[in-house]
Amino acid sequence: MGPSMVLLTAALVLAARPTSAVINCYQCSSTDHEDPYTCNELFNVDGDPDGFLPPVKPCDQVHGASYCIKQTGRFEGGYGTKRFCSALDLGNYCNFVRQPGDDMEYRSCVYTCSGDGCNPASRTVVLAPLLLVLSLLAAIVWHH
Repeated sequence: MGPSMVLLTAALVLAARPTSAVINCYQCSSTDHEDPYTCNELFNVDGDPDGFLPPVKPCDQVHGASYCIKQTGRFEGGYGTKRFCSALDLGNYCNFVRQPGDDMEYRSCVYTCSGDGCNPASRTVVLAPLLLVLSLLAAIVWHH
């Protein structure tokens, strides 16, 4: 087995290996009346001298949780930010919502990611496919 096949096999094994049994996500809501300022849309790492972020928590209360979600805008009758676990990929999108009787439209967004603690900001983490593509490219370059 040549070096490129070893590299390709290692890349496939790494990309196909199961992730940890339980994903860990930030889980909070800005509408929480007990601690309303710990779940703003952007965590205030720069403004806090200790760089405080709330702890990520295991998603063992959601069966089959594989995704972390950050939702901003209108939800559950309020306006704010919510971070939670999900067994479903809810995608990445924004909509403008107008509630009956409201004069304003509200921008509501959903961001989905699949890595531990990946829902502090609006970004998607895709590690395994990226690793696979980079490994395949390295194998091709090495083979030639």
